[in-house]
Amino acid sequence: MAAKRVLLVGDYPHRDFREAVAWLEQHTELTLAATVRDGLAALRPAAGEESEAAGDDDGSAARRQIPDVMIVAQSRPGQISPQQIERLHAASPLSRLVTLVGSWCEGELRSGRPCTGVIRILWHQWQPRLVPFLQPGSTPVPGTWRMPRTASLDEQLAATVGPVWPRREGLVAIHAGARETFLALSDACHAGGYATVWYAQEQAVAASGVVAALADGVSCDFREVCWLRHVVQRHRPAPVIALLDFVRRQDYELAKAEGVSAVLAKPFLVYDLLWHLEKTIDQASRR
Repeated sequence: MAAKRVLLVGDYPHRDFREAVAWLEQHTELTLAATVRDGLAALRPAAGEESEAAGDDDGSAARRQIPDVMIVAQSRPGQISPQQIERLHAASPLSRLVTLVGSWCEGELRSGRPCTGVIRILWHQWQPRLVPFLQPGSTPVPGTWRMPRTASLDEQLAATVGPVWPRREGLVAIHAGARETFLALSDACHAGGYATVWYAQEQAVAASGVVAALADGVSCDFREVCWLRHVVQRHRPAPVIALLDFVRRQDYELAKAEGVSAVLAKPFLVYDLLWHLEKTIDQASRR
């Protein structure tokens, strides 16, 4: 299967996006453009191909320039205006539009003017949101990728419950202080076929046969870093997924440094959690 064509426009060198860019370079046919002007230039056929396409009934030479996905990377609000994004869309209307936004854009939906009619992905959400579409496999593709640009954010959110998740097996340990939190996370795991066991913060007895663990925390202050280290050591070699409030880059890096396999920011989609469980468990089983 041919690699998907991707045009990445904007502040892609920013550290919030480096993991996503590295993956895109390895798994897609990637074109990088620092500005919208550069992106528009990349969408135009070369001079020689324009004449070739003119004599080609099916226009195959021109179609080679059309990306499957156009990603606009913004580390701060307002770096690329909605008007500029519409110019990209007008130049390649068949391409799927995505905005990949950094930490400083997380409050934009409440206080700013984000572009409408695009798939919006936060910097720490890129794996479950981009990978299934750009590298199709057994993982269900989020329904948002099949929706028209007129779909509202509420409609896009509702579409994430559409894919039927493959039923998995295994026991997931849930480290959570509150029973309500455990029950909510347990329901999410059950949707993917996993059994669960609750590890209250003070619990000392370990369950056997755990395939993954969820660590529900707040942020990566000194106390929680020590706690994450303990959870990782307790369940090694099973992967641990950290669930944190309002993830910042330093929180992400501290958690990963302690051996956490993935970091999710709360609130998160059940789809995202199940995607990370599947991928981290599969990776651990191949070691």
